[in-house]
Amino acid sequence: LGPDSQRQPGVPQGTITKHEWRSTIFLGMLRDYWVYVPAQYTPDKPANVMVFQDGGSYVGVDGDTRAPIVFDNLIHQGKLPVTIAVLINPGYFPPVAPDKQPVSNRSFEYDTLSDQFARFLLEEMLPAVGEKYKLTQDPAGRAICGASSGGICSWTVAWQRPDAFSKVLSHVGSFADIRGGN
Repeated sequence: LGPDSQRQPGVPQGTITKHEWRSTIFLGMLRDYWVYVPAQYTPDKPANVMVFQDGGSYVGVDGDTRAPIVFDNLIHQGKLPVTIAVLINPGYFPPVAPDKQPVSNRSFEYDTLSDQFARFLLEEMLPAVGEKYKLTQDPAGRAICGASSGGICSWTVAWQRPDAFSKVLSHVGSFADIRGGN
């Protein structure tokens, strides 16, 4: 891990809040998501926004990516504008009985080459976060990120809606023959 993914003295720390969402676009799906807000955010100016697929993998401050720490450091250095991160886990079907496990909807949501996930973000998630925080509507200030199937999901969202997202970060995106992604 480089210095930007380590806590640095004098760098203000943003806040992270955890939430649960029940989708209407992915009917019946529940999901966890987190919102990272940098210390420098003020509601008088729209913040840039970055959406992370598999948000639980990015939100930790002790993990491999440490997105909140990286954001804190880069925003403090002026290398990244004030950016709110929306870190979203894939949806799941709740257990149907006490002895059953939830069923993940990750492959369907992430690997399907349609506008459904883009609509989910633009019609549900970002408006919900936007009720509390002022987010930019400018695609130049919006990014989306994911790894593996989350990487192809990010690319598909930007492909389907370049008017809403202009930046994509794909970590080893699954551009393979999963639901036609090749």
